Amino acid sequence: MNKRQRIWVMGVTAVTAVIIMIGLIWWAEASWVSSRASYEASSTSTSSSTKNSTIDGVTSSDSQGTGTGTSAAESTTALGQSSQGISGSDSATDANDPGDGVARDSSSVANSTNPDNGKIVAQVQLTWWDSGSSGISANGAVNNVVENSGSCTLSATRGTVTRTASTQATANATTTSCGELRIPRSELSAGDWTLTLSYGSTTATGQSSAQTVHIA
Repeated sequence: MNKRQRIWVMGVTAVTAVIIMIGLIWWAEASWVSSRASYEASSTSTSSSTKNSTIDGVTSSDSQGTGTGTSAAESTTALGQSSQGISGSDSATDANDPGDGVARDSSSVANSTNPDNGKIVAQVQLTWWDSGSSGISANGAVNNVVENSGSCTLSATRGTVTRTASTQATANATTTSCGELRIPRSELSAGDWTLTLSYGSTTATGQSSAQTVHIA
């Protein structure tokens, strides 16, 4: 091989080496770019999944992302309170605010019936009572009955002795009033007396809770 041929072979070899080196550099750079893109895509997907987790249809922000986001636990609590708020507005305990902008009065409670006589159990209340030198005075009403056909009886009991006073009941707008009833002092001995007010009619009967008065 003469000198010219050797120069030509060396030149071809050098060009080939340069081409191979350029190819290796290009391949390495392309691989690095591809790997970086895949890494960034994976990081973005993971971050998005962490920051936007959906709990029962409510999206909560990552509490470590901005410092002002709501954690999943807080969002769940808020959701529970909201549900609860919605359920309460539909319940019968909030009849004056049903959530549709229309105020409503609570429905009346159904009256109970006495199984012994089939009559309504009258809700009798002693409104006030007093004792003095003139005897015992009291007033009361029936809260769940409105009628004029009944009568009220005030009873004062001490031991085996019972004194009574009765009056005709009178209906008003929402209750049946018993008016004032009096048991004179002449019928009462000194000491403690137990008072009850009862009501009776063709449709209802009932008695108030007992109260104690002292006669000097």
